[in-house]
Amino acid sequence: MSKKKSKKPVEKIRLSGRNIYTDKKGRTIFYDLVTKKGYLVDKASENSAVFYKNRLVIILFAAILFGATFLTKIQALIAWAVMMALAEFAFRKVFLKKLEPVTDVDFERRVSALQYIIENKERGRVIALAFLYLLFAVLIVLNAYLEKYSTGLLVFSGCLALVGLYFGILHIIALTKMKK
Repeated sequence: MSKKKSKKPVEKIRLSGRNIYTDKKGRTIFYDLVTKKGYLVDKASENSAVFYKNRLVIILFAAILFGATFLTKIQALIAWAVMMALAEFAFRKVFLKKLEPVTDVDFERRVSALQYIIENKERGRVIALAFLYLLFAVLIVLNAYLEKYSTGLLVFSGCLALVGLYFGILHIIALTKMKK
């Protein structure tokens, strides 16, 4: 009788992006450009990894929200800088310390957003997201125009609309490449 090694099934992780890779062993690796090290991301660390991967955008939105509600532009800028410093400190000293460093990183492939959408999302959800991103792009500009925002906020709204348009088109492309 021959003994077969049973492979432990690799859990799907919902991470994709510039610094997310899968290696030849099927592991999800976060590569930190500053330390030039790879870190193994397991299912338990996935939600934290999503936050830290998007920390710059999340904190930018928070600073804009603070600036649009009750702070002056200078106070919002200071709040943004403090939040960025705290997030970077937490990322480097807390989050990365929890992850297992990988010394034998053998990068198989980068996990692109398009590839992730095609492989992990249902067709109906992709259709809904494409529609919602495109709707967001239109409504954010329309809102800025109707509320007579300043030039800076109009430009920012236009940039947000471009992001919405990009993700809408990305989901439409994914939809065309999905198997029926």
